[in-house]
Amino acid sequence: MGIIRSQSIRTSIITFIGFGIGGITTILGAKLVDPNVMGLTRFFISVATIVFALSNLGSITVMNKFYPWYRDLLPPPRRDIFGMVLILCGIGFLLCTGGFFIFQDLIIRKFGTKSAYVVDYYFYLIPFSLFFLLFSAFENFSYNQFKSVYPILLKEVGLRVEYLILSLFFIFGVLSLGRYVQFISIVYGVLLLLLLRYLYRQGDLVFSFSISNVTRRLAKQLITFNATLYIGSVINVIAANIDNLSISSQKGLDLGFVFELSTYISTLILLPQRNVVAIAIPVLAAAWKNRDMQSIGSIYRRSSNTMLTYAVLLFGLIWLNVDNAFGILRLDPIYYAGKPVILFLGMKSVMDMSFGVASQVTGTSNYWRVEFYSNLAAGAVAIPLNIWFLRLFGIEGNAMANLLSAAVFGIIRFSFLYFRFQLQPFSLRTLYIILLGLACYWVAQLIDVSNFYISLIMRTAAFTILYGSAVLIFRLSDDVSEAFNKFIRSKLKP
Repeated sequence: MGIIRSQSIRTSIITFIGFGIGGITTILGAKLVDPNVMGLTRFFISVATIVFALSNLGSITVMNKFYPWYRDLLPPPRRDIFGMVLILCGIGFLLCTGGFFIFQDLIIRKFGTKSAYVVDYYFYLIPFSLFFLLFSAFENFSYNQFKSVYPILLKEVGLRVEYLILSLFFIFGVLSLGRYVQFISIVYGVLLLLLLRYLYRQGDLVFSFSISNVTRRLAKQLITFNATLYIGSVINVIAANIDNLSISSQKGLDLGFVFELSTYISTLILLPQRNVVAIAIPVLAAAWKNRDMQSIGSIYRRSSNTMLTYAVLLFGLIWLNVDNAFGILRLDPIYYAGKPVILFLGMKSVMDMSFGVASQVTGTSNYWRVEFYSNLAAGAVAIPLNIWFLRLFGIEGNAMANLLSAAVFGIIRFSFLYFRFQLQPFSLRTLYIILLGLACYWVAQLIDVSNFYISLIMRTAAFTILYGSAVLIFRLSDDVSEAFNKFIRSKLKP
């Protein structure tokens, strides 16, 4: 966990800064912008994510899995795996661009009534998706050079600064809606240029398009891995975005943004996970290559313990103060429909965090087919349940469907790692963390003050002090204790 812990501390700080900037943009949008406009930007991201999964043809997952072999056996100028990634991304995106034209009439029928902006600005999805794809490719390439901090800075802070600036220009009338969407369509293009400049200056923008001997030797494994995992990853991405797409189609972009706002709030719980995962993938891939089961088991256990500790803290704070936040912001009544969504997606996030880097452990191993089958199972649950539960329960039904599908996904991966490798991330400390969180929540919710601001401050302080003190005193998380002690020592230095 040494590399992971040292880089994740810095990237966690970056991510929280980015989340704060994104929160400002989201709050301004919720108060001052038509929910349909805000819903359109989220719709762009959902579509681009699916286009990314389809266009890269599984090549990025292959690179993350096999890059350690190229790193060990070839000098940078002869490493051709990223060159293959770019070629496959180009081919895949050309096919997807054709799909935009082929399915245009279908999109008009599905979204024309409830989400007219989708039809009006449909073709701006093409440049947005292209830049999203290319930035994601070079982002993963940077991770495999063990350079994770700068791309995370761009994605978490740079992107949100762009959105904030564009939103302010739109709110104050500097940009018309049409111009606003045009600039939105190139936000990832700006990040791509900055990342390319960084990689070039670091001397890492070096790769080959000529087929190497390593690729020839690994060809069968590369093709088998890609062909199997690609379908599962596409289904997983569709399942992850079916909620927003179905809501936008059936209920409108406004309720799509209500769901997005609630998702954004619950996503705060997952912030530590995103950084640990990005850093852990190349480390786990190298550990599997060297058959270092001790390191894999240690990363698996400690990631689960650390992420669950943070997840319980963040979920407790969110659910304690959700009514205070709505009262302070004085949002339109339409946004109150998202409160149950926060609850169910918050529970899903805590559960995801409790499994640690289980998905990355299986995905970087020789048993990566488990990811394929678990993705199929989760998708088979999520896609129909989202559509069905939306009709039965409204947008909270989508959150319930996501919680159930995530449970299926997590149980499959956990069961495989336990029965195949005797790896499992849980201990008595897992139970203690959950019980501690419940006890501290019960105490903090007893604070009943009519003033929203005072209630938020008092509840936050009570829960944080009680929970944080107990975690440190009883050493429920080694990584949290070590990070805290390191922080204290740095402050005590003369």
